[in-house]
Amino acid sequence: MKPNKSKTVGAKSVKRGHENLTRHLELQILYDIFSALYSSPHLQDVLKRALSNILGTLKFKMGALYLVKESSGEKWLLELAAHHGFSPTLLNCIQYLTMTSEMMGRYEDKDPIRWFPISKLTFASLRARMKEEGVDEIICIPLMSHKNVVGLLYVTNDGTYKLGAGQSELLRAIGNQLGVSIQNAMLFDSVERAKCELEISFDAIQDAIFLIDNRMRIYRVNRTSEMVYGPNLVGQKYPRVIYGTEQPHIECPIWACLWGAQPIRGEGPHPRWGGYYHYHAFPVFNVAGDLERVIYFEKDATEARKLEQRLQQSERLKALGTLAAGIAHEIRNPLATINFNTQMLRRELKLRPAQQEMLEDVFEQIRKTDRIIQQVLHFARPRDPQFVPGSLNEVVRHCLDMSKMYLIKARAEVSVDLCPDLPPTVMDFNQICQVLMNLIINSIEAMPGGGKLRISTSLHQEQGQIFEIHDSGIGILDEDKGRIFDPFFTRKPEGTGMGLSISRQIIEKHGALMELDSTPGEGTTFRLIFPVGTNSIPAAPDQPPEPSAETVQSLKTKKKK
Repeated sequence: MKPNKSKTVGAKSVKRGHENLTRHLELQILYDIFSALYSSPHLQDVLKRALSNILGTLKFKMGALYLVKESSGEKWLLELAAHHGFSPTLLNCIQYLTMTSEMMGRYEDKDPIRWFPISKLTFASLRARMKEEGVDEIICIPLMSHKNVVGLLYVTNDGTYKLGAGQSELLRAIGNQLGVSIQNAMLFDSVERAKCELEISFDAIQDAIFLIDNRMRIYRVNRTSEMVYGPNLVGQKYPRVIYGTEQPHIECPIWACLWGAQPIRGEGPHPRWGGYYHYHAFPVFNVAGDLERVIYFEKDATEARKLEQRLQQSERLKALGTLAAGIAHEIRNPLATINFNTQMLRRELKLRPAQQEMLEDVFEQIRKTDRIIQQVLHFARPRDPQFVPGSLNEVVRHCLDMSKMYLIKARAEVSVDLCPDLPPTVMDFNQICQVLMNLIINSIEAMPGGGKLRISTSLHQEQGQIFEIHDSGIGILDEDKGRIFDPFFTRKPEGTGMGLSISRQIIEKHGALMELDSTPGEGTTFRLIFPVGTNSIPAAPDQPPEPSAETVQSLKTKKKK
């Protein structure tokens, strides 16, 4: 009896040792698999490494991991997310699985692990491949997260450590841990994707945006801010970057927002760039309700404001032109009568020299009034431009030739820089000549003691052809800049105030722009911009046409003076 008892004890000891070895092996398997799961937070990395480690550790030849793509009603659609051991042909067959709700419900049982023979496989080509590899059984492991099935893992049960019902807990632990890791990776990828989309949207905004902390330091900027203010802005104090000063600007919206913890909105010239800007500063509070950051947004509205002002002025000029045309017609008829009767008196009366001089003054004033009426009517009902191919440089040369004597008399030091590569543009030569002559005469009159006059043309890929005239004269007062193009507005004792109004009207008829820059005491620059779209005719006329009657009359009047 004793020997038999000793044999029984020995058998139990061997069995216990085998169980301990098996348990140690299972723990080692779980450790290896779980280590792979936490090596990366990204979903694709988790899937590939998890499947690779499971197959490698358990010595399985083939495996396929499916994730739930959608579930509606009684049908579930699962998509292949990771695989190993399948040829491209087989992969085309197993990309998707369709399961019923009843089939998926079985995986939520207490014993969710399923073993089934390869004869149960739907795809014949897959069964044949399994037979070639000596596989006769497949294990299906549900991937669980918070009691929900997030996917299914299929592996071939052909390893050296063949798994049976005794390893259900091991497989279940693998499925649960893998399911949680997949769910976490999905959430991480979702957050990363949302962050990436937010950054793309943030950088796509075409206006400068700054995030500034409560220590006045820049926390974050978008791409436009770096394009405007330069690189390496994060960490710098915002006054130095935005205003170029060590302290905030006196009307700084960011400073007001930091102190008042209220949204601030404003508009006006930028302290550093000039122009016209819209400003917005919004407070950002933390969970405790304390001000943590300020979002500062600035939009350059200079061009939009110029367009708005041009539209307003256009409407104002249109109404004024209609009124002026009516008044001009009413004045023209009695003026003709005055002129006729005065002519008759001069013929019939014998006047003394003093009286003759007085009568000549009357005729001069009649002619001046008639000239003003002609300008008003021209402004109210301008002649349509006669568009033909022409050269802007030729217009400049023609105007300089016409005004040569006047420029010498005015002691103007002229410098000319004409772009040789200007293509032909469509224009009315006479009208553009009238505009340029008016600008040249205005520049000379702004330099009564002589000065420097710079005339240039240039070609810009985005803007088009540009004519620029700059004088070193007295400049234009800031309060006059908004009225300089209004009809009848002038600071000249002998001026009519119609020249610039008509000039701008002509330029707009050509689809071009007229811009003004002036600093009192330093000079004035007028700029004519002919957009790229007007440069469509390949040839220019050989000889420029004769200047308009208005231009000739203007020059004659100036020369007499």
